[in-house]
Amino acid sequence: MQYTRNTTMTKTDRDTLRSSMAQKVGAHLAYYKLPIAIVLIVVYILGYAAYRHVTKKEDVLYLGLVNITAGSDLTEQLTTGFAEAQGLTKKQQVDLLSGLLLSESERAEEQYVYASEMKLLGAVSAQRLDVVLMDEYARDRLLADDYFLDLRTLDASFHALSGLNAGGTVLDISDTPFVRQAGFSGKVYLGVVQNAPHPERAAAYIHYLFQR
Repeated sequence: MQYTRNTTMTKTDRDTLRSSMAQKVGAHLAYYKLPIAIVLIVVYILGYAAYRHVTKKEDVLYLGLVNITAGSDLTEQLTTGFAEAQGLTKKQQVDLLSGLLLSESERAEEQYVYASEMKLLGAVSAQRLDVVLMDEYARDRLLADDYFLDLRTLDASFHALSGLNAGGTVLDISDTPFVRQAGFSGKVYLGVVQNAPHPERAAAYIHYLFQR
């Protein structure tokens, strides 16, 4: 007499098998939890570093505004407009330091003026400032502290600029196209700091302001 083996699993058998598999998977996950976490953290760090490398922008010029405020149109012309005129890539930019006030007024309290002084000094010390655009008060204040270099050392043609002061360190740019269109109530001046990290780019920036 022959017997036929019953190969059909009962519901109880299937439940038992699933339970056993779940226990094994859980045990493996518990055992490898730390290594998996470490791998995931490393992958995240590498991915983030790669992202920062791809998206990081290069500052090709540092521009500071002292005691003056630029609207959106002028800001665009002073930053992106220059970058485009220079044929720079999308990863290259003009870094703008704004909101610096050196004179106490209705807009600025003593603490804010002090903070601006420290921020300006820090930018110069860290070589993160090239060109400064400023009003007459800031011009006199920074000239007294010997902030600026002789612009004529950047480009011999700057000798002929009519708005240059006697020492060659500060340039009146009030009548340049962008600044004139902005409608400032007073004069606007330009200076290049003594330890500017991008002197050649600063010279190109002066040409840019006067060329239109």
